[in-house]
Amino acid sequence: MNFKKIATVISLAAASSFAAWDYYNVPEEHHGEARVRAHYWYNGDFHSTDLDLNARFTVIKGLEVSVQGLGYQLFADPNDDTEKGNGLKDFTAGLKYAFNPNFFVFADANIPIGSDDVSNNTFSLKGGVQWVLPITEQFAIGNEFALSKGFEHDHITPGLTANYGFEFSYAFKSGFTPFTGWVYSSQLTDTKNADKTESGTGTSNVSFWAGASYTVIPKLTLTLFTDIEYGAAGAYNSGYIFQVTYGF
Repeated sequence: MNFKKIATVISLAAASSFAAWDYYNVPEEHHGEARVRAHYWYNGDFHSTDLDLNARFTVIKGLEVSVQGLGYQLFADPNDDTEKGNGLKDFTAGLKYAFNPNFFVFADANIPIGSDDVSNNTFSLKGGVQWVLPITEQFAIGNEFALSKGFEHDHITPGLTANYGFEFSYAFKSGFTPFTGWVYSSQLTDTKNADKTESGTGTSNVSFWAGASYTVIPKLTLTLFTDIEYGAAGAYNSGYIFQVTYGF
C-alpha cells in the first residue's frame, strides 16, 4: 500500500474530524490548554504511530488561538523494508470565536512543513460554524459545518470539500465523560490534475469515533477513543487515540 496515499487518507480523517480543537466553547479569557496526543492507526498489515503537541489560548474574551498536530510520525509496515513514512507532520494553526457559549465561528490553516513521506505538501484553509445544543447541564450535542480548500501544489489544485459532524457527550459529576461522534465529508468541486483532467466531485469520507475522558484533577484530563475512517475506493483505516490535556 502506498504510504503517501495512507498518509493522505489519515490526514483527511484528521482534518474532517479533529482540525478544530473540539465542538464546544472556548476557554475563559487568558486561559488555555496544552495537550499531548498519541495516535495508532492500522489497516491490515499496515501500522503507524505518531505523537504531537497541541495548545490553545483565549487571548481576549471569546477569541481562541490554537496550534494543533505539531509532531512526528512513524510508519511501521512489516511488508515494507524501506522504512518510508517517518518524519515531521504538518500542523494546523487555528482561530475560533465564541459569540456566546453555544455558537462559534472558526478558521484553520494546514501548514505543510512535514517531511516528503508524511506531508500532503498542500497549504489548505478550513472555515465554518459550530453550535452546541445544551440538552441538560451535563448532556450536550456539539455540531460543525465547514468548508475546506487546498491550494495548488505540483500543478494539482484540490477541489472544495464540505463536512458536517456532531458529537454527543455526557459529563458525569465523577469526572467521567463518555462521548461519540460522526463526520461526513464530501468533495463539492473537481480537483484539477497535473495532466489538466478533472476528478473527485462526490468523493466522500465518513468518520466515526467513540471514547471517554476522565478528569483526574481539575486541570488534568485523560482521554482515550477509537476512530474508524471510510474513504473513497474502499480506503479504510482504524485507530486509537490517547491524549493528556492540562488546563492553565
